[in-house]
Amino acid sequence: MTARPVEAQRLALLRRQIAWAEEKTSFYREAFARTGVGPADIRSFADMDRLPLLECAAQEGASAPFFMLALPLSGLLRMSVLHDAAGDPGRPHFYTRGDVARQVRTAAELFTACGVNRASTVLLAGDFADGRMLDLQYALDMIGALTLPLGISPDTERMTAALRGAVPDTLVVWEEALPGLAAALRARGIVAQRLVTVGTRIAPTKESRSLSAEIAAQHMHILSNAALGATVGYSRAGENGIRLEERLFFAEVLDAAGRSHIEDGAAGELVLSTLTAEAMPVLRYRTGLKARLERRVRDAAEIGLYIMEV
Repeated sequence: MTARPVEAQRLALLRRQIAWAEEKTSFYREAFARTGVGPADIRSFADMDRLPLLECAAQEGASAPFFMLALPLSGLLRMSVLHDAAGDPGRPHFYTRGDVARQVRTAAELFTACGVNRASTVLLAGDFADGRMLDLQYALDMIGALTLPLGISPDTERMTAALRGAVPDTLVVWEEALPGLAAALRARGIVAQRLVTVGTRIAPTKESRSLSAEIAAQHMHILSNAALGATVGYSRAGENGIRLEERLFFAEVLDAAGRSHIEDGAAGELVLSTLTAEAMPVLRYRTGLKARLERRVRDAAEIGLYIMEV
């Protein structure tokens, strides 16, 4: 059976990403050589389970960023130390101009789908040393929204000054920054039109869901991961599951026996691979998240992949 055009394009991207990783990084070149599998052996998405999992990367030195780099520093645009949780020492991640452009464009489309437009006033709270926050800022700039940037734990005086200058209708907040922000908003009696939380789990945390009911009329959520260096997907208000950004990532799940599955309804540990990363390709990264794959009709009758928390 011939793959649908969109699927054929994604498979071509995946095969090109695998070839790029093998050619440009010693880590993947050696890993592929040990398993006796290379880009030419990946003829379908189902063949991905023939490639090694990225679970022993730290043991093999891949936690050092230069070990995973596919380009010299002269070919890169940005380096950022990414954190998935407070107290996390973080991991350096590198980006090319193309990597950043794709991520900013994806974030802009995400915000537009959530109802943000050039008339919106957006409070953006998080760690601006994290390149993913810069992508969100640039995306809002691209849309033309008025943005109020705040740090991960802004002091009361700074937050009060920001809220005095403009009242946001949209809140884009890293989940760890939400409790402090929610307290400041409640003190001023501000209820936003929409809250967009950014977190490392498929669904918002219980605390985030509770706080969202107090400070916003609608709650959206973005899934992100430091190892992947980008936002993975999002859910709109009232939507169950994360819409995977399939132009940037390929998803599979591992069952209890370690077998890979990509079929509709498959459940297990979520494994993600980048499709277009130039600076740091990531193939078959074990996220540690338990998920179920579900294909649904999206907008304009397009069938898309959703990641459900289990």
